[in-house]
Amino acid sequence: MRKIQARNAHCLFKHDLAKLRLSSTLQKRFTTVCFTEAPLPQIKRLIAKVAGRQIQLQPYGLVFDKDFLLARGASPAIYVNAKGTQLRDYLLVEFRKQFEKIKTLRSLKKSEQEYYESIVQYYSLINIISNNYDFTWEREWRLTGDLAFKYLKLIAIIAEDPDDFESLCEEQLPKQKFRYIQMLPIISPEWSYEDIRVYHGLCYTVSSIKEAQIMLRYHDIPTHTTDL
Repeated sequence: MRKIQARNAHCLFKHDLAKLRLSSTLQKRFTTVCFTEAPLPQIKRLIAKVAGRQIQLQPYGLVFDKDFLLARGASPAIYVNAKGTQLRDYLLVEFRKQFEKIKTLRSLKKSEQEYYESIVQYYSLINIISNNYDFTWEREWRLTGDLAFKYLKLIAIIAEDPDDFESLCEEQLPKQKFRYIQMLPIISPEWSYEDIRVYHGLCYTVSSIKEAQIMLRYHDIPTHTTDL
């Protein structure tokens, strides 16, 4: 089993988590694994240098089926208009009210009972559109907490140089695991759907890749392995 770790919070409220002195356990609940629903021909835009973005995405990723991620609770990121409305200020006030007295996961469970996870998930999805901040074009999805998956759940792999990547996997992975890699299309972010059709004769993969359209972003990487 592979695990993609949720390492950071990416929401509007990420700076408030420490300011409000929430416990480390409760802060951890706001961390997310990030994905994009961008069509394959647009992936190269995601890895380009973008003004205002704090991270530089790399040309590597994993493609999952959307239904697989939906079943595990992934949702589209929510971008609210902070240019022409007071939504940003309202949401910050509401968040601070919510956690004015609640500082631990246990107290949140006691206060909100069966909805405590939904409250965290909701706040974890929210970001803003402002004059100098608008990343709605990334078509981002988020999943609170880690994502555990088996190789069989992968639709494809994104790699800068597919041939070099496959050779590296052959050198470093046990044979059994490398066989799973060989069954997957390995796609360059520079390719179009037509390029996939002609690469190693993998025409049968095009429809499934179009339907999947969700790809792991580089900064949340698999870090733990047990079985397949």
